Amino acid sequence: MQNLYSKFGKSMPAGTVIFNEDEPGYDMFILHEGRVRIFKKVRSVETTLAELGKGDFFGEMAILEKSPRSASAVAITDIKVLVLDEKTFELLLKSTPEVAFKMMKKMAERLRYADERIETLLFKDATSKVVDMISNVAKKNGVESGKGVVVNISATDLAGRVGLDVDKTKRVLDILVERKFLKVEEDRIIIRNPKKLLKILNYIELKEQLGDII
Repeated sequence: MQNLYSKFGKSMPAGTVIFNEDEPGYDMFILHEGRVRIFKKVRSVETTLAELGKGDFFGEMAILEKSPRSASAVAITDIKVLVLDEKTFELLLKSTPEVAFKMMKKMAERLRYADERIETLLFKDATSKVVDMISNVAKKNGVESGKGVVVNISATDLAGRVGLDVDKTKRVLDILVERKFLKVEEDRIIIRNPKKLLKILNYIELKEQLGDII
């Protein structure tokens, strides 16, 4: 990968907009260092689709489908990326089977994550959306500590992921904090008792299903 970076690499500072939704796309990117956020605007709500790290790729759909960008990408930190046009990308896949295999695995992970997001968004109740997303992120990236499970996600980012406005998301978090299920800090959430948090989700889901007959 280092040899590829010396030929196709590019550095960008934090905050750089790599591309915008609906603009033409002629390159795809492989993240060599740093973190990138992929997001869409749905009406007035900015929804985070993914946060990417080293080894992740993005922007490939525009060159594979020859269509406009389906989302926007911004650098969360200073980043280094490989910038590949369609011909170079195709040549890389043909000449480097391990890269093609890694991309297939990443695609499978994306599909699984998309399924999880669809399940979250199907909930009618705002609390269900928030609790379900926090639980999903905790399963993947949560870190055990003496205080509980630490999830590195801000209220703003959480709102984007569940498709709610920030104020409504914060109101839900305030209730969960008041009832001592969570502790919310600036850029992270601490789940004090993950099992109890899941019980809330199960209760609300059951209430949604049976509310009309009980």
